Amino acid sequence: MDMTMQLSRTVKGQEEIFNLGHTLRPRHRQILFSVGNGISFDELCKKMPHCAELEAMVNDLLQSGFIQALRNMASPSQPAPAASRSPVPAAATPAHSAANLESTRTYALEFLSALVGTKSPAYRKMSEVQDLAGFNAVLPMCYKVIAAVASPHQAAEMETEIARRMA
Repeated sequence: MDMTMQLSRTVKGQEEIFNLGHTLRPRHRQILFSVGNGISFDELCKKMPHCAELEAMVNDLLQSGFIQALRNMASPSQPAPAASRSPVPAAATPAHSAANLESTRTYALEFLSALVGTKSPAYRKMSEVQDLAGFNAVLPMCYKVIAAVASPHQAAEMETEIARRMA
């Protein structure tokens, strides 16, 4: 297994940790707890040096959907600085911009719903967005909520995808 691979809990993994109906064996739960909101496989090995079957158990958790491998992420000690976040650029034509905005807003709502739920203030504010200015005003709060509740890696993933969709 790639030692630099970044691992993070999924929604299913969060539910396993925080809800009462535990389905995993204690050692798998311990790994799931150690993975937390983001860790490299190398760091996980250092956290659990006496776990002989760590790689096999991580693979089990990946295949079962309790954790996920994050794509194109820097190490967790280097989250994207907040100052680098720029507003989403406006598209060239108003019709194109409106279509992009609506599809991107739908993506953001689905992302928020999956990670923080529909009762979140960030979800509520995003669902009320009517225009690009309002969208750009709400985005920083959404990133902060995702980073706090899920992980900074997932907030960066959302930011990257939103920028790609609006480009």
